[in-house]
Amino acid sequence: MARVKPYGLAGAGLCRRNVLVGGASLGLMAFTLAGCASSGASLYTLAVVPGQAQAGGPRFVEVRLPSIASGLDRDRIVTADSGYKLSVSSTDAWSDSLASQIGHALAGDLAQRLPGTGVFVENDAAAADPQVYVELSVSRFSTGPSGHVELDAMLAVLPAAAGAPYGQGTLQRISLSGPAGGSTMSMVQGLSQLLGQLADVAAGQIRLLPPDAPNATAAAAAQDAARSAPSSSAQGHRR
Repeated sequence: MARVKPYGLAGAGLCRRNVLVGGASLGLMAFTLAGCASSGASLYTLAVVPGQAQAGGPRFVEVRLPSIASGLDRDRIVTADSGYKLSVSSTDAWSDSLASQIGHALAGDLAQRLPGTGVFVENDAAAADPQVYVELSVSRFSTGPSGHVELDAMLAVLPAAAGAPYGQGTLQRISLSGPAGGSTMSMVQGLSQLLGQLADVAAGQIRLLPPDAPNATAAAAAQDAARSAPSSSAQGHRR
């Protein structure tokens, strides 16, 4: 498998699809969202927004590709959700799948908030096993009935060892509201800001997880050894 360096590690490069992270350029990216003509549609992308750096955190975090409600999971942008009706733009589209865009924006946001942690998106990197998985299930990501941008999602932060979740993590419903939607550009900008707020919550939860992944790995190895021991003993008895 191809190796792609994750976000956030000192000296690491960024893969072609990743959003640039750091410095003044980041602040500009938060407000300069892509809009370009392609087959008659304007294409938009989410941007990383700056956040307060937090000390601590694991070595690696993997952001799983988010689960997106079927009504939102489309090329054309859902501009409004009244609760009974979805309004879909006839001219504006996402430049990539919404799951990929949310995943990569969230990874960039987390890298800003956990500068000592390498953050990557599921299927983007194969360099290391993560110590934490971040999972997101998005049910609202548009302008809501109030006319303000809204993000509604379930956020799970799970400790990991040996490439799999273990132990007890956190599961929380996140409901956020931002500025008035207005144009598609202002809506996408507002949604990027709400993802940054969600990343604030996720980063805080990541820092609270116990740093005992090596112990969990050792425990798993011990369990494997224990399972194989009766079989070996039985074979010796038969001899």
